[in-house]
Amino acid sequence: MTSNKTFIYLLLWFIFITVCAYIMPYTANDYRYMMIEGTNDLVTNFGDILLSQYRHYFDWGGRTPPHVLAQSLLLSGKYFAALCQGVCYITLIYLIYIMALGKKIRVTDMNLKAVAFITIGLWLCLRAYGEVIFMLVTSCNYFYTTTFILAFLLPYRFSLSSVENTVNSKEHGVVFALLMFILGIISGWCNENTGFAICATTFLLLCYLFFIKKQKLTLWQITGFVGMCIGFLVLVLSPGNGARLHQMESTGNFDYFAHIFHALGIYGLTLLECLPILIALIYQLYLCYSHKLFKKHQDFFVGFLYVFLVGFLALTIMVFSPNFPARSSAPFTIFVISANVALYLLLKQENVKVMPKTLMYSMYAVFGIYFLVTSSNCIYGLNTLNQDMAKRTELVQEKIAKGEKNLLVEPLTVETSRYIFVADVRVKKDFYANLIMSRYYHIDSIQRSCDYVKTFTHSDLIIIQDFGTPVCQATKQN
Repeated sequence: MTSNKTFIYLLLWFIFITVCAYIMPYTANDYRYMMIEGTNDLVTNFGDILLSQYRHYFDWGGRTPPHVLAQSLLLSGKYFAALCQGVCYITLIYLIYIMALGKKIRVTDMNLKAVAFITIGLWLCLRAYGEVIFMLVTSCNYFYTTTFILAFLLPYRFSLSSVENTVNSKEHGVVFALLMFILGIISGWCNENTGFAICATTFLLLCYLFFIKKQKLTLWQITGFVGMCIGFLVLVLSPGNGARLHQMESTGNFDYFAHIFHALGIYGLTLLECLPILIALIYQLYLCYSHKLFKKHQDFFVGFLYVFLVGFLALTIMVFSPNFPARSSAPFTIFVISANVALYLLLKQENVKVMPKTLMYSMYAVFGIYFLVTSSNCIYGLNTLNQDMAKRTELVQEKIAKGEKNLLVEPLTVETSRYIFVADVRVKKDFYANLIMSRYYHIDSIQRSCDYVKTFTHSDLIIIQDFGTPVCQATKQN
């Protein structure tokens, strides 16, 4: 019965994610990656994608693997891409679980309470949820890549089990070592923050196995680590990254030291938004300490630390990055959730009660109400945004057909919030979204009639919003 409940629960999440990803309209960077980099021509085949990413590597950034995936999914069409996002979300939940457990397990054998904790943690604590999960290009940069990295790191996580070590040593030969080398390159090449994190933490893990446990490192452990380091170097040393930084500095508006203080504020906000899973982590660590589990399960806690450090370093290194978007904190949230589940499964194994059933079911009930309200608001908002974009596209096409080259469009009726992401054009002609849409439509410029009014509340903290009225009031433009 538990197996059926777990399967049904995951199926419902699959349907929800797929529907939302399908409703979410294309915006800004989605349109950029529909075109061959450096041109206004649309991508029509995989050869165009390779050409586009070759140019992208030298002109703007080095994240080739996620961008190849993004352009491939854009080329495949909305329906297929949405299905992939639904499948990836369920895969992510599964990988978070087995990363926590430290061994393989069937989906139907997963503990339902732990699975529920994963989904609750993601919905409550994942910053810019709508941008990371529903927007196609951004999901490839942070959602798909983190899922891939989780899968790649599993053998290292399993290597802390003496049983798994025996299996790895005897059964994983040259072919597996070569595969780990290739996958390692891709993993290190995905993102700057995760690339640094997996290289640093895996190095520490291998040092622990070799110097503390006195174990001979296997071929795949070495090739996988070398691969991820190579991939990370290919990424950070890309000419495109240097070109982008130079462009930021050339504007005269970028002060690195002032940025550090701004980044620390973003770092603090991320920790604040992840407070529920951080409190849960500290509480469960206290239970482990009070029941004297640290010495009894030393290798387990090394594995736990490995999982946690990947997330912690992936977030912390962003303080020193020239750009620290909210979406880049996704790996931190995901790995901290996995670390939480690891502690819960250990406490369950040791028959330690985490909390009274009454309190647990009360929390489930509260979350159920929260999810019902926010998810329905999210679906309604995405549908409204979809309709807004469809009307605007029709109007733009009509203006272009009349020969207009400088377009003025009215505001949408949906703003960016935690669960909905809107990358709309602005009043300024040279705003990045304006430039992208001008290229896509082959026109001179496109502008919105008004801009947002700045508010104190961060978009991440907006979980419910009204729809149907313009997001800003149009004023006369010069």
